[in-house]
Amino acid sequence: MKTRTISRTGQQISEVGIGTWELAGDVWGPKDDTQSKAAILAGVNAGATFIDCAAGYGSGHVEKLIGELLNSGELDRTHLQLSTKILPKNGVFAPSPHIPIEDAYPADWILTQCHESISRMNCDYIDMLFIHTWSRAWDGELAWLEAANELKESGVVKAIGISVPDERPDDANYFIGTGQIDVVQLVFNVFQQEPQWTVLPLAKANGVGVIARSPFSSGAIVQDWNPTMTFADGDWRASWPLSVKPGWLEQQCAMAEAVKPLLDSSTLTHNIAALRYVLDFAITSVIPGSANPQHVTSNMSATSVDPLSKRLHMQLSQLWIDKTVEGTYNGSI
Repeated sequence: MKTRTISRTGQQISEVGIGTWELAGDVWGPKDDTQSKAAILAGVNAGATFIDCAAGYGSGHVEKLIGELLNSGELDRTHLQLSTKILPKNGVFAPSPHIPIEDAYPADWILTQCHESISRMNCDYIDMLFIHTWSRAWDGELAWLEAANELKESGVVKAIGISVPDERPDDANYFIGTGQIDVVQLVFNVFQQEPQWTVLPLAKANGVGVIARSPFSSGAIVQDWNPTMTFADGDWRASWPLSVKPGWLEQQCAMAEAVKPLLDSSTLTHNIAALRYVLDFAITSVIPGSANPQHVTSNMSATSVDPLSKRLHMQLSQLWIDKTVEGTYNGSI
């Protein structure tokens, strides 16, 4: 597995990491913990050194799964980069500008929640600590940053980051541009291409790492979706988008119909082509998620294939320019 470096911190992480939201056992429907652990181990055995999780994934459940794997010795902490995210205290994601940061991320909340995550993960430190959601109305607010830096100075956190809302990839640009964070996490895929123009150049100029999530747009890019399909009980895709974007499923299917023939021209499978698309840009790591060990192993192979052709990149970019594809709601967590 190839690695890339976060310039600000010197951390080296695998180009393809392991996303773990799908292992939560709640909003993606019930999951078997044994298989979830096998999925994590499959990724590590295939070369991944970066595992991303969050306190909000099953109310700490995924953090506990990682902790169990570390405690059992099945995961070797010395060869891993682990990240987690702090839930907003008020439980509001992608907050409106009128919501003050004190409602979501007071300093004492950040300190307490970080130590609780460390306890659940059964480790001494976290390689990357993300604020799990953000509002550009919080630009210039520093109390949260002072708390995060306190954790960094004490050695329990190695890098500080912001995870921005799905449809607002440039929300953390103030802190990227001022060099006050080390890493940013955002949605970047063949549907949501905006970061290549609005975030990646700024992050590169300031040595800030970029973690790209949702490379498959919650499955639409790699699965056979249709506008009349239904999702299983307990799966967030059956409920959340209906109140935010009633035409979400239909739009995802239409965009996939436009994109998949182009991905086919690469002769790669859709999952590998979609991951290769992200890797062709100046990101640090892409974190596909799956509870299926075979799928996880397959995803890791994207690091070993050649970049997509310039022609294909131009064709995909034109879809964005023409607004045939555009970033859509993927859960906001």
